[in-house]
Amino acid sequence: MTDLTELGVKALRDGIAKGDFTAREAAEAFNAAVEKASELNAFIVTTPDHALAAADAIDAKRAKGEDLGKMGGVPIGMKDLFCTDGVQTTAASHILEGFVPRYESTVSQKLWDAGAGMLGKLNLDQFAMGSSNETSYFGNVSSPWKKVGTNAAMSPGGSSGGSSAAVAARIAPAATGTDTGGSIRQPAAFTGITGIKPTYGRCSRWGVVAFASSLDQAGPMARSVEDCAIMLEAM
Repeated sequence: MTDLTELGVKALRDGIAKGDFTAREAAEAFNAAVEKASELNAFIVTTPDHALAAADAIDAKRAKGEDLGKMGGVPIGMKDLFCTDGVQTTAASHILEGFVPRYESTVSQKLWDAGAGMLGKLNLDQFAMGSSNETSYFGNVSSPWKKVGTNAAMSPGGSSGGSSAAVAARIAPAATGTDTGGSIRQPAAFTGITGIKPTYGRCSRWGVVAFASSLDQAGPMARSVEDCAIMLEAM
């Protein structure tokens, strides 16, 4: 079988729908990849059970011949700026450490409704204020890329540095990001992935910790424009 962590959103979704592999197999592969890549510090909290539960629900739907959704069976990373029901949300700040929302952000809920599962909450610059992912209370994120001739850590950009590092490292096929002044576009460029800052208002900001509300915008980060388009449609 193909290494499932080498597949992007469309390939995973379509492969699950066709029965080439199960959603659980995809979730298990990415959960294992996340665990092995802990040195990147891309995740603040991992949620393997969430990914597996969502996968099992998709496999059950497929067995019944039901529609699997735009993101059916795709496990993703969620930037820790989006409130997630029952899962710690910190905005990478010590101030919010231990805060567990009892509600779901609109964007994350739409993704779960579309069949996605959550691998965990991704690291970022504290309160999304930064461009190198060096201001997080939970430590710096490292890019999976290295400069030739040195093993020194490189910045994945910011503020969505955990998202860009996770996608570039193939430990998540896609991730949410937020962009106020470049926080999706710049880290995507730093790590060689694709990111989109949609038109203001295209995606709801409800349940997203604010930086500058008149500029903040949620958007997708993935391996290709096509994968970002699929995810944006769900968001």
